[in-house]
Amino acid sequence: MNGATNMHSLTQRLPAIALVSALAIATLFACTKRQSDDPSESTAGIDSPSVSVLRRGNLAEPTTLDPAQAEGLTTNNVMRDLFEGLLRESRDGEREPGVAASWEILDDGKTYLFQLREDARWSNGDPLVAEDFAASFRRTLDPATNSTYASSLAPIVNATAVMAGELPPTALGIAATDTHTLEIRLESPTPYFLNLLLTPPTFPVHRASLAEHGDAHSRPDRLVSNGAYRVVSWRIGDRLVAEKNPHYWDADSVAIDRVEFLPIEDATTELTMFQAGELDITSRVPSSKMDQLKESYPAQLEISPSLGTYFIGIDTTEPPLDDVRLRKALSIAIDRDALTSVVLSGTNPGAYAFVPTAMLGYDNYEYAWQQLPRDEQLDMARALYAQAGYSEAQPLRIQLLYNTSDNHRKIMLAVQDMLRKNLGVDASLVNQEWKVMLQTRKDFAAWDLIRFGWNGDYPDANNFLEVFRGNNSLNVSGWANETFDTLLDQAGKEIDSQQRAALLREAEQVLLDAYPMIPLYFYTSKHLVSERVEGFNANIMDRVYTRHMTLADND
Repeated sequence: MNGATNMHSLTQRLPAIALVSALAIATLFACTKRQSDDPSESTAGIDSPSVSVLRRGNLAEPTTLDPAQAEGLTTNNVMRDLFEGLLRESRDGEREPGVAASWEILDDGKTYLFQLREDARWSNGDPLVAEDFAASFRRTLDPATNSTYASSLAPIVNATAVMAGELPPTALGIAATDTHTLEIRLESPTPYFLNLLLTPPTFPVHRASLAEHGDAHSRPDRLVSNGAYRVVSWRIGDRLVAEKNPHYWDADSVAIDRVEFLPIEDATTELTMFQAGELDITSRVPSSKMDQLKESYPAQLEISPSLGTYFIGIDTTEPPLDDVRLRKALSIAIDRDALTSVVLSGTNPGAYAFVPTAMLGYDNYEYAWQQLPRDEQLDMARALYAQAGYSEAQPLRIQLLYNTSDNHRKIMLAVQDMLRKNLGVDASLVNQEWKVMLQTRKDFAAWDLIRFGWNGDYPDANNFLEVFRGNNSLNVSGWANETFDTLLDQAGKEIDSQQRAALLREAEQVLLDAYPMIPLYFYTSKHLVSERVEGFNANIMDRVYTRHMTLADND
């Protein structure tokens, strides 16, 4: 970071980054047809008029088809159709048995015994057994896998030591006690542990494919999965196509034959495709069109609260933004009410906390300055800005990185304008494709502020706060605080729900008072859903599985 007066050289490196990304994608997906030696698994007739096809907008390309490497909403949307963990989610977003038909909790909450379904199969027909899960957990936590979400599995015995390379993966507290019984031992009782089993890092990986193909096992022509659908093809820039998996243990309940995920970064383009009948479900809608859509598509527009937070991450690792006074000034300078009412048409509540207000049984921390009149808030922000050494004559010069999207661009333009008008900050905007930005975010020298968001993996405040734990690879700000980490440790072991909520709230206060990020608003899910789609049930997790839906014209 070059401080207040010099810009980063990121824009000079973008062509090289894009070239490397393009070459990697071209190599990885040169072959997109799924291979099979079983004649019964032919995809012949998949384009027949009698085949039901659901077309879903998906914001951007998935980053991978490997559960251990999965990161981001667009990847996980696909993962949850292709794979299934020990547990799965119901139509209402509730926890229910998945590959595990039942389980017991023993040893005062420190041991879990899962009984797997004997009819569970991989998409190629191979039996799915307990050792498949045990091996996949070990692989996720193996440092060589470099799984972004590995730290979420820290409650398992020896997980932390395995991640650190201090113990081999075989030392992990997980074992197949027989063909269909899986034992998982925890360091201490963990109230949210079952929720972790709904996340992609806990999904199984086909061991034979991994042994034969290594990291290339997740290529679409080689992928063997275990969910309701299996990959047919993946054409970058066009769509990922999956067909119903006949070997899925619950295949009789799956009505739709094929699902297509279309990576569409621009919300207006997605709307146009929906209006033309080329999409059945949009991933979002243009904020600028909201009032018009409420009138034109009252029956097709689905709006509901969603467990997610849209925020700006701040590089706290080096000057100038290692100064908390400066970070606080930037946060106060952004008017959430104006942002949500003008840019987002009032469809999202402004956010000052990180844990969403939709989280039941949890009270958000509030800043004292939130209650001040707006002019007094700005006086405070300008005073902090001056204390940090900046003024109209010597403005702070920073880069704000965001991923390509019409909605993101409008929001970042508004943020840029507020920082300039209210403080005099010179914020330069840089946009990148989602996959590229995920790599760029790991290089703190390449940006100052970064647009990001967190969609809850499960409905627990812990799932949000853990993102900013010091050793979490998802921690976009680089911020670390021992008190914060200790409070999360204590909350992770606390069984009493009220005491646990109090510890988490205290942890959030420590986080927010350090200003390593700027919450902007809480998500609401906004989709356009074709009238021919039945079973689309909006829920707080904003996860609607293809297996839960049917198409009226194919019944």
